[in-house]
Amino acid sequence: MKSLDLNTTNFLIIVGSFNNEYNLGFNLYQLNPAEKAIIHKNQNIEAINPIHFQFSNNKRILYAACASGEDEGKIATFEIDSMKADLSLISMVDSEGLVPCYVSMDHSEEFLLTANYTSGNIAGFPIKDSGHLNKAVYHNQHLGKSVHPERQKQPHVHCIVPHPNNKFFFAIDLGTDEIISYRFNQEEESPLSEPHSAIKFPPGSGPRHMSFHPREPWAYVVTELSNQIHCFDLSPEGNLVEKGMFNLLPESYDGESFAADILVDPSGKYLYATNRGHESICVFRVSEKDGNLTYQEHVSSEGKFPWSLDISDHGELVLVANQHSNNVVIFQRDLSRGSLSKFLEITDVESPVSARFIAIPETN
Repeated sequence: MKSLDLNTTNFLIIVGSFNNEYNLGFNLYQLNPAEKAIIHKNQNIEAINPIHFQFSNNKRILYAACASGEDEGKIATFEIDSMKADLSLISMVDSEGLVPCYVSMDHSEEFLLTANYTSGNIAGFPIKDSGHLNKAVYHNQHLGKSVHPERQKQPHVHCIVPHPNNKFFFAIDLGTDEIISYRFNQEEESPLSEPHSAIKFPPGSGPRHMSFHPREPWAYVVTELSNQIHCFDLSPEGNLVEKGMFNLLPESYDGESFAADILVDPSGKYLYATNRGHESICVFRVSEKDGNLTYQEHVSSEGKFPWSLDISDHGELVLVANQHSNNVVIFQRDLSRGSLSKFLEITDVESPVSARFIAIPETN
């Protein structure tokens, strides 16, 4: 993958905030790396508590999981004007559950899935023209519990992602210590099947997020409660075979911490995960042979409670949203070594939990 010239490329940064006392919605910033300058351009409060959001492949549509309140949840769709740093609401539908915390689309962008954390269920929505969402045509309630006395009394679906071949979706359930897979066929009126299979984690693990290698059949899951990464081989039939487990915290650390996000860089050579409490990003090298991990370093998140990670399309920059210190930090990444160094910081945003880049098209 060809690298971007940071001296000629600007970025739109969209930040979502989660605060139960008052709505902060989205804040939009323009980043000029050449001048090391960040300008706050806009705010949109139509989305209430956008915990997680994704872009369409062309970066023109934003889909957001909005934890609107204790007794409702919404999925909001916006059109993105990257030149004006503006969002225009397209649609807003009920999430069919409580506290939606994750959204993803199938690879053909015809169907959207959400994970409803508090109610422990998933729901699926057809995507119509221009990103408009219709009401849900599928939902499934997870069942069960696990051993943690507070966090695992019931199902808590924290993430749902499509298989790289688009024939399955994986729902990661923190409350039941499971990954539940669903067959997917976009030709059907209700594209998801009943649960296809389930993978169990050690009791009390609390699986949270899942990431895939960009080229090889390897998957990685971060566990919030046990602070580990589990590595899997992934089959075309949707089967996961675990092959390794790696700790995210130093042996010398005995404080409280909750792992949050995970991603593999575009080259497939490095993996990053955030630790809320240890206040760090853990960096691993990915084996080209079998996809297992080798610990490389811990890097300070430069804030408190690092929630989400994002990496620019060509891999030069990494975003970390630190919820409790009210800052979003931009790191520059050494492409050959995977190491991170602080580049810039957004300090005028409250309770950030999700942040993403869009490269702004050059204009003549």
